[in-house]
Amino acid sequence: MFDTLMASDKSLFNSIFRNVGFLTAGRIGNALCSFIYISLAVRTLGLADFGLLILIHSLASAASMVSRMQSWQTLIHFGSEAFARKDIPLIKQVIGFSIRLDTLSAAIALSLGIVLVLIYGTLASWPQHIITLALLYAFCSPFMYTGWSNGILRLSGKFHVAPIIDFLCSTFQTSATFIGYKLHYTLGYFLLIWGLTRVIDYAGSVCFALSSIKMNIFKIYAHAFHNRKWKLPGMWDFTRNVTLNQTLGSVSGQIATLIIGGHLGPADAAIFRVSRQIADGIATPAQLLTPVLYPELIKMRDQNNWRGLKKLTFIMFSALLLLSSALIVLSFFSGGKIFSFMFHETIENSSLYISMMLVATACNLLLVPLDPLLTVMNRVRFLTLNRTVITVLYFPVLYIFTSQMGLYGACIATVLSSAGVLLSRFVGIWLFKNDLRHRG
Repeated sequence: MFDTLMASDKSLFNSIFRNVGFLTAGRIGNALCSFIYISLAVRTLGLADFGLLILIHSLASAASMVSRMQSWQTLIHFGSEAFARKDIPLIKQVIGFSIRLDTLSAAIALSLGIVLVLIYGTLASWPQHIITLALLYAFCSPFMYTGWSNGILRLSGKFHVAPIIDFLCSTFQTSATFIGYKLHYTLGYFLLIWGLTRVIDYAGSVCFALSSIKMNIFKIYAHAFHNRKWKLPGMWDFTRNVTLNQTLGSVSGQIATLIIGGHLGPADAAIFRVSRQIADGIATPAQLLTPVLYPELIKMRDQNNWRGLKKLTFIMFSALLLLSSALIVLSFFSGGKIFSFMFHETIENSSLYISMMLVATACNLLLVPLDPLLTVMNRVRFLTLNRTVITVLYFPVLYIFTSQMGLYGACIATVLSSAGVLLSRFVGIWLFKNDLRHRG
């Protein structure tokens, strides 16, 4: 019995780290390319126009993140068992529900993106031609979320597809940016390239997902809207709660960039955004545990293997804690060099900014095993409530700290927000510890 359990655990961890390896391969290549194309874009456009590129992209991203429903989690949460027993009619119904969620998200994203551009562009006193470019870029927002297709790929274990898509997108964006650098193209060209990259990513994900389930896009959409009134009990409640929790976490970074850009200007917004991007890039392998870990925890829940679920969560948390500590030390010594390469100039306190952003990223990394644990315990409402409270407090604190201390204050506010979310998860596990004790 003991040998069987050990073999099972070994197989599980091998599967998790193999899938993380696939995702990491693509993201590392993407991160390396991003250092190149961001550096080239800055040198071509200058820091101010590059800041406008970041702000326009942030507006479209914010619209996408606010509107997107976490259809991939819904698909896995309600379709995992059906997929395992090959219940094709049920899994098609779950996929159909997820497609309807994504279609609604896309429509809201486009509408919201246009409204955000008009409001923010007016408040920031952008020239009319910049507002026009931003309005055109808003049409990319529906393509910034690959929900149902990613859910299918993760449910079927095809994590090796992600590096292929990342490679295609990174190669296109880097090559096109290099052309823009050589030919001295302006902001409109770079917005076109950034937008086309999002479309390529979306199209690649959909094509691979359709290939995985052996259906064409017309049949799967016809099936989805033919059965548009169908849903499993609790599906809407789960989707609403998990969506609000994930959206608040994702969109806060985009809104923070917009607040800083409106208060300090495009150049400082670019420095803040790139600092956060560098921190996220350094922590990429650990961040990729989330899409891999969640399906495994759902399988353990379906098998009623709560003891294994607790063990997996503890091991992942311990490993991420050690990794986060090492990354923070690394960033303090190397962050400034990365910044100088990307901006082609020395930015004062750049290592400090990156280190602080990495502390915030480390707090978010430690959520990787905790959020799925509380989700499979059906405590999504708790996650949503405390995330909402912390995010609502974050924006006024960010504005005040930025007003008083500039970028340094913005970084402090971001660290405090991330630390607050992490602390709330510990409180949740302590409050609901009896759930695991009785089940395990």
